[in-house]
Amino acid sequence: MKMTTKTLFLSIVSYTLFACNQASPKKVVDVVWLNVNRVTANYSPQFFGELRELRASGGMAVAQNNEKIKGTAVAYVNQYVIGPLDESMDKIEKLPENEETKALIAASLEVFNYGKGIFENEYLSIAKMIDAESPASEIDAAVEKLFATHDEHMHGRLADLDELVIPYAEKHGVPIQLVNNRPN
Repeated sequence: MKMTTKTLFLSIVSYTLFACNQASPKKVVDVVWLNVNRVTANYSPQFFGELRELRASGGMAVAQNNEKIKGTAVAYVNQYVIGPLDESMDKIEKLPENEETKALIAASLEVFNYGKGIFENEYLSIAKMIDAESPASEIDAAVEKLFATHDEHMHGRLADLDELVIPYAEKHGVPIQLVNNRPN
């Protein structure tokens, strides 16, 4: 009887630990798909127009030592574009993988890594141009080149993620609302 009780207890503990290590399908969809808005919301030529307007109006505030201060375009991109990506990527990487979620996690990280590369390179380069008050024509040309270079690849990665997440969500009864989440 003692052996049966111990076995039952160990089984319950093992099951509980295993169950706690699994993310619900809703959480998986939220983390791997909905968080992609952190990429798509900023991946747009309009972002640079807004960044220039903020700089011109003196309204480019960033947090430093728990205070809002007037910031640079570079500081703004680092704090409000790149920083949140790191947080989202960390959440994705912490999701427990299984046969069903492995490809979802990989596709989501592919979108984030690609976006982060763009933000850390081209976005910061253009932000430096804005801070240096480079001619508008030079900034516009850099923005145009950025999107001409990356749009096809970004849209492909987003489509790949959609192709995996939408059937997963439908299979598990996770309600999703399809909207145009594509960058402009």
